Amino acid sequence: MSTTLTEAGKPAQSAATGGARVEFRGLRRAFGTTTALDGLDLTVEPGELLALLGPSGCGKTTALRVLAGFEHPDSGEVLVDGQDITRVPANRRDAGMVFQSYSLFPHLDARENVAFGLRVRGVPAARRRERAAELLDLVGLPEHGDRYPHQMSGGQQQRV
Repeated sequence: MSTTLTEAGKPAQSAATGGARVEFRGLRRAFGTTTALDGLDLTVEPGELLALLGPSGCGKTTALRVLAGFEHPDSGEVLVDGQDITRVPANRRDAGMVFQSYSLFPHLDARENVAFGLRVRGVPAARRRERAAELLDLVGLPEHGDRYPHQMSGGQQQRV
């Protein structure tokens, strides 16, 4: 995440290069009789890299879905830079999630696929191109911007 939410739930710039502090406080989420999250407490500092590891069904994906706003916890809080976003709808959060199986728009090249979210948010074209180039470089695909999904390997598609 590169921004936080204001009181009105609108994005406000955070430290662009450092990201945001994310906190899960006492998150609980059950699906029927199956408990996916049972009091999860976790803090991720800005710029920190974290891997969620564990067996199938232990709540890794559920925690990410709660952060993105695609799931709602039964109890607990999600804070971004100290602000409670637990009940903020997914479309009002400045968060993204890469799903376990990737999907790219086949009619868009890699650069356009990377920049799609920025386009939806109304970011100017020049800034979208610049940011997409930065991100493609970050994942080791600086020369692949003009390639379409069918022109890339599965691993390359996944990085896009």
